[in-house]
Order: sequence, then C-alpha cells, then structure tokens
Amino acid sequence: MIDSSLSEILFEAGRALPRAVVAIVASYLIWAMAALLVIALWRARTTYRAFALLAASAALAYAANAVIGLAVVRERPFVSLGFEPLINTAHLAGSFPSDHSAIAWALAFAYAFEKRKNAWLFLSLAFLVSVGRVLAGVHFASDVATGALVGLAAGVLVRYASGNRWVAATF
Repeated sequence: MIDSSLSEILFEAGRALPRAVVAIVASYLIWAMAALLVIALWRARTTYRAFALLAASAALAYAANAVIGLAVVRERPFVSLGFEPLINTAHLAGSFPSDHSAIAWALAFAYAFEKRKNAWLFLSLAFLVSVGRVLAGVHFASDVATGALVGLAAGVLVRYASGNRWVAATF
C-alpha cells in the first residue's frame, strides 16, 4: 500500500516537472555520477584498488539484480498502470529491482567505504538517480528501494571480500 501510494505521488511529481529534467535525472545522472567518482578518486591519488572495488561492487549489484529479476517478474509501472513514461523505454525489461538504483548505490557505498571525503555527494546522487527512475514512471518505489539494498549489499560484500577490516577501521 505504501509502495503504490508513494509511487503514485512521485509519478504525479514527475509529470509536473519539465520532461528534460526528469530525463536527465532518470537516465543520465548515473553517468555524471560515475565520471565524478573517477575524478574524485583520481584527484585523491587513489590506487587502482579503489577503482577495482567500485567496478566490482557495480558488477556484483548488476549480476545480483539479474538473478533477482529472473525470480521476481514485475511489469513496469507505465505498463501495469497504463500511462506514458517520461523517458525512452525501448530497451527496458522487468521493473524489479532497479538496475540504475542498484549500480548507483553500489558505487556510492563502495566509494563511501573507501573514502569518507565527499561520500555525502555520491550518496545524494544515488538517491537522486533512484527517485528519478520513479519520477519517470519506469519503476515503483519498492523497485528502487530494493535496488538500493542490493547496492549496499554488493558494496559490503566486495569490501569484505577484498580482505580489509570493516569500514570504520579504514578511516
């Protein structure tokens, strides 16, 4: 009930915003986020290990989503509710969970685990990417929330598997 109510509020908000703004947040912000992550890591003179942790976290989140998507089939909101989405949907498959959300959160959490500086920026961008997907009408709120949890789990698992102690010990 909360999922459909929150999703409907965000669908309406998306239709009230300029379509270009929704398209940028829903489709292109994740690419800007990735570029900013590369710049932030490069400027911090990080090792290739940090880049590898981010890439591995994103890849694990994407793979986990693929497995979950096979187990849970859910139509996109614009299909099940019968409205026009605000972005191009030619390449979209199932709705649950959100790949954009999972990857954005995996990148943000992996960065936050590696570097504390500016982590708030990347966590905020991941949040905007997730909300943008609902604003555009291509995901329900639970799709992006589950994607965020998958991203968190991927970031934690990759960090743990990398042989380092827990996050707090590295700051």
